[in-house]
Amino acid sequence: MTTSYILEQQADLRRNKALMREAEQAEIKMIAEKKNLQQAADEARLEAKLARIKQGGSAPVSVAIEAPSPVAPKTVQPKPKAKVSFRKKSVEEETSDASEEG
Repeated sequence: MTTSYILEQQADLRRNKALMREAEQAEIKMIAEKKNLQQAADEARLEAKLARIKQGGSAPVSVAIEAPSPVAPKTVQPKPKAKVSFRKKSVEEETSDASEEG
């Protein structure tokens, strides 16, 4: 015999699974549309290039891109350490403190 809260959990799981399937299908559809748009842009660019070649136009100018020059690393100087001094308690003060505690 199944209790009501288990049946509710199962129904929630089914609803969540259905929502996940819908989200996956929407994502797949979006990726397919993006791929189609990219393919159309590639074809248009290729057609323009072929038309330019048929007309006998000059080839597009190729531009050489140079890598950026490496930047010299900054030298970090360590900060001087602060001097810390501790005052030592005398033996008499320590014994008097211990006797007060108990």
